[in-house]
Amino acid sequence: MDLATGDVCAADGAVTELRPKAAALLRALATRPGAVIAKDALLSEVWPGRFVDEDGIVQCVGEIRRALGPDGRDAIRTHHKRGYSLQIAAPNPVGPAGSDDAEPDARFRSRSRWRFAVAAVGLALLAPLGLLWPEPVPATMARGAAAVAYDGPAVAVLHFEALSEGARWERLAGALTQEVIADLGMNGWLFVFGEATSRMLAAQDPGAARRLGAGYLVTGSVQAEGETARVTAMLSDTVTGRQLWTKRFEGPLEDLLRLQREASEAITGELAANWTGPIAREVKAHARAGADVDLTAFELYLAAGERMQTYTPEALSEAEVMLKRAVAMEPGFGEAWAKLSLVSYNRVDTEMSATEMEALWAQGHAAGSEAARVAPDRPFALGQGANAVRWDDPEEAERMVRRAAALAPSNADMLAYLSFRSAHYPALGPEAVEWSDRAIALNPARPDWYDWNRGAALMVVGRFAEAADAYARAPGHIEARAGHLAALALSGEEEAARTGMAALLAEAPHFTARWYADAAGLHADVAEIFARGFQIAGAPT
Repeated sequence: MDLATGDVCAADGAVTELRPKAAALLRALATRPGAVIAKDALLSEVWPGRFVDEDGIVQCVGEIRRALGPDGRDAIRTHHKRGYSLQIAAPNPVGPAGSDDAEPDARFRSRSRWRFAVAAVGLALLAPLGLLWPEPVPATMARGAAAVAYDGPAVAVLHFEALSEGARWERLAGALTQEVIADLGMNGWLFVFGEATSRMLAAQDPGAARRLGAGYLVTGSVQAEGETARVTAMLSDTVTGRQLWTKRFEGPLEDLLRLQREASEAITGELAANWTGPIAREVKAHARAGADVDLTAFELYLAAGERMQTYTPEALSEAEVMLKRAVAMEPGFGEAWAKLSLVSYNRVDTEMSATEMEALWAQGHAAGSEAARVAPDRPFALGQGANAVRWDDPEEAERMVRRAAALAPSNADMLAYLSFRSAHYPALGPEAVEWSDRAIALNPARPDWYDWNRGAALMVVGRFAEAADAYARAPGHIEARAGHLAALALSGEEEAARTGMAALLAEAPHFTARWYADAAGLHADVAEIFARGFQIAGAPT
């Protein structure tokens, strides 16, 4: 369905342009997919200021169902005496099956055109902070309160193939397919086609996934070789056919359930990593190859994240500009608001004036609050949004962080990111270490910022020697360097800590234990742990 134009593409490839009122009704239902919308509410929205009886709704619903073909009745459900609900989330329209009229690169276009009702509250919220930018926001982006879908990747998972004969292998292949689809679908940055689509694609030609709008295709197989069971998974680009990633898992025949669980978790863990995984890397490569002015909001988001990982002042400033562009283009893009919040905190430096630091902290709080408002079910938005409420309602902030972790059980990047939150909420310390452990297990070839966050979590639980080891692998940001010195001091490596602190103070003479606690937003109890280490290392209080 294309909610912007009113075009509907049925399963057989037939495209129908809905009449204006039918298209308006479909847009109204799409504001709350799955929820029952009362008939009176639909009448008021589709026919404002006019008296129209319920027959008008019935006619529009019938038109939409006919356009959708045999699946139409299931797509729009009638709730007796209550209203109607839309039971599917639809991708962008594509040309009829077998045609080559689809857009040339399906990987990076929006998966859904739910752009008719985007909240403008975030822009108003940040206006007093000087965060509005000269590019005007289209009028269509300020008319409602529904969140917008952004230009993220679409993934189709084909049914895994059983290469060995027997019902047990068919069951294993089917179970793996279902688990990978379900687990990938929990990651809001991806549009994942459902199991029914997976079965349908298995019977089509290789180009069917691309025509449907999928930019990436996951395929796999299961088989027995002697006493060993093997699972293989691959990710490919539907446009070029290029293989982007492959993984193989093996286990004993007598423990297929364990192999199934470990394989599905590992497959999802790598593919779902929204900053460092193979899909994210491919989108970033596309962004680097394109003109900056042509980048989508999602590409700007990923490109900003790539710059942030260098932790240089120049790169952080560039990332901030990119993220402001992203949220201007897509005000409902919760993850971009969350990353704008994060980069605001990361930009704080010892050489800044108190006024400059306060402005960045205020920007970080405001962007985090907006992230949680527009995307309350996205883990990253919840994690950063917790910062906005932590001082007034720490229990609610802890709940938000725990919920974020529950929403991303197989997203290595997200679990590693959330592990730092124990520095804000020390009660999360043991859980944060577990999140960090799982992140590293899911993504052994991890980026160095995983270890920065892991070091903080280990400091909270008093495992100072391990914290020092983790910080030693962290990036060269001043907060990570200082954390390493505090961990060394508390683990008994006092001479090394003092030598390192002398070098740090020579570079950043304004560094103090108080500055560190403020810059990292540490809980008072956690700040005391680091302060003890800094005192041993010879840092000013």
